[in-house]
Amino acid sequence: MWGFFYWRAIDSGESWWNALYRYRQEETMAQNRGFSAMDEKKQQDIASKGGRSVAPENRPFSKDHELAAEAGRKGGQNVAPEDRSFSKDHELAAEAGRKGGQNVAPEDRSFSKDHELAAEAGRKGGQSVSSEDRSFSKDPDLASEAGHKGGQASHRSQRGKEKS
Repeated sequence: MWGFFYWRAIDSGESWWNALYRYRQEETMAQNRGFSAMDEKKQQDIASKGGRSVAPENRPFSKDHELAAEAGRKGGQNVAPEDRSFSKDHELAAEAGRKGGQNVAPEDRSFSKDHELAAEAGRKGGQSVSSEDRSFSKDPDLASEAGHKGGQASHRSQRGKEKS
């Protein structure tokens, strides 16, 4: 090892002690530079500033919903169908759908604005499932409950018409 410093000293024209000292300084500086040399708390502080540096309304996805949707589609296409969360966990998919629907005001929901669209979607949904697999044919209590709720909604809408 000392030979390394001896030859380094000869090449630079300095004493081998100075060569050793300079080498140690260079090594120490190289180890203590940059993001990776910082302690974890400081790294987290710096990283969190990046996420806060742009106001939410100025972020590209909050301004351009089509851009966000396209990015989401691309991300989803990069995952094999069998590894996608929603295809594995239908409860998770249903929960996500409910949350998405709750974020839209009732008067802005497509089905509440366009009853024909709702009926069409219902027909298509019902056609895609065989008659023996339909929930109502398997669960008469569920069918009864749905009918009861539908009847209540129907009576509410008729009461509103009587008052006008």
